[in-house]
Amino acid sequence: SSHCTIWSHLLYVFDFSTAYKCRCTRKGPKIRYKDVQKLEIKPKHPYCQEKMIFVTMENVSRFKGQEYCLHPKLQSTKNLVKWFRIWKDKHRVYEA
Repeated sequence: SSHCTIWSHLLYVFDFSTAYKCRCTRKGPKIRYKDVQKLEIKPKHPYCQEKMIFVTMENVSRFKGQEYCLHPKLQSTKNLVKWFRIWKDKHRVYEA
């Protein structure tokens, strides 16, 4: 039975680290939608159920094209996605 308890413990540890990897680790800086170059919605890792919001910043001095992972349930993230899409749609009209 000792073999069994070791196995369940390992499983627990793996589960915990998996869950941790699926989250966005840190709170990013205050991001304005106009500074966002690209926005993607995808899981942080292939085995994560929940999708996160990834934003790639414009190459402005403050961000230098960095990528940030944002949690989709945060109100600030929801607003960012909403405004980014509205803004991109408006700009697409002018470019055409």
